Amino acid sequence: MVEINPFRGYTYNPEKVNDISKTIAPPWDVIDAEGEKYLKSLSGWNVINLISAGADPSKARDTFEEWIAGAVLVRDAQESFYFSRHTFRWMGREFTRQGIFALLRLQDFSSGNVIPHEKVFEKYHTNRYRLIEKCRANFSPVFMLYRDASRVIDGIIDSSAPEVEGRMGNEDRVDFGRIGGAAEINLIKDLLTPGKLIIADGHHRYQGALQYYRDNPGASNSFVLVFLVNIESPELLILPTHRYVRANLSFLEKKTGFEKYFDIKKMRSAEEMFSGMQCDEETRIFGVYEKDGFYTITVKDKEEVRKHMPEGFSEQWQMLDTVILHNLVFAELFNTAAPDLFFHQSADYLLNEYRKMNSGVIFFLNPVSKKQFADICFSGELMPQKTTYFYPKVPTGLVINKFDR
Repeated sequence: MVEINPFRGYTYNPEKVNDISKTIAPPWDVIDAEGEKYLKSLSGWNVINLISAGADPSKARDTFEEWIAGAVLVRDAQESFYFSRHTFRWMGREFTRQGIFALLRLQDFSSGNVIPHEKVFEKYHTNRYRLIEKCRANFSPVFMLYRDASRVIDGIIDSSAPEVEGRMGNEDRVDFGRIGGAAEINLIKDLLTPGKLIIADGHHRYQGALQYYRDNPGASNSFVLVFLVNIESPELLILPTHRYVRANLSFLEKKTGFEKYFDIKKMRSAEEMFSGMQCDEETRIFGVYEKDGFYTITVKDKEEVRKHMPEGFSEQWQMLDTVILHNLVFAELFNTAAPDLFFHQSADYLLNEYRKMNSGVIFFLNPVSKKQFADICFSGELMPQKTTYFYPKVPTGLVINKFDR
């Protein structure tokens, strides 16, 4: 079981901020120096001033308190759940992912109720811990998934009118509003309380908040801001993270070794390669690019490949694209456990990077299916890092949780 509550959030004062497009931002860990400069140019009140990776937490606290004192940020008079609808495009299609902002009572992963899906770097949750310690607030939500085949909460969001509309980037539209009716609040709590939640993104934010609560076990510190999306939603998009091996390694030189485990086909173009990568959930196909050549490589014999996978894991975990790539391709066929890797979700971006360096090899992966993702997570197994990329990132700055509830 989990405890989900509405709360009195801080939002931007519409009398001072008439366009949230200028004040919201992606999470701090996907903002580079140029992105930060751009966000700061939009408004001196952009939330980047509170969440920047390079910001001094003490200065962020002072800025936060100044914005509250100056009514840039105002607190709601009554407790609510909050919703957002994020409309975006991917590969020529339009999607609208929706979910609710709420407070979740923190609990250890050992309870089995809050489930991480990957390991995280220690330094990242230490970074967020310091921000929480100084500001006593959650600026960015932890992105979490719940399972509800009936999609009742989605229906509540569908029937709720947005109060604020804005843009993220050039194309994405973000609608935001409140769900404050007692009947809707109780229904949402009743639906979510018996279930389990999977962390989709923001493991470091959750762990930073949990550690702060352990060190400071007051009641107001025992909750964390979360954004909850139904894993059954067709609008929930999971992308793969492709790997560019920048080291002086060659797929073509190792082709004989690959042929023991993979059927290799030469393709005429990137489009033909990606078309050839489409497959059912039982088949494992990778795309490969090297020296102006595109290829697909298809696993011949799953049982033969599994002999090279770490023991003690389920077949589903062992047959993840990332697990096969790192344990068979990199560790054995290339004989390197830690290749110089560059990660990205965009194939075009990686192809452009390759052409600048003109060396190495790119491996393109298929996305993890929602069923595969849920089955592995609910079984308690952790995926390798950068197995999933939930697109797009949840905007920061729509609503903030301050701990003095």
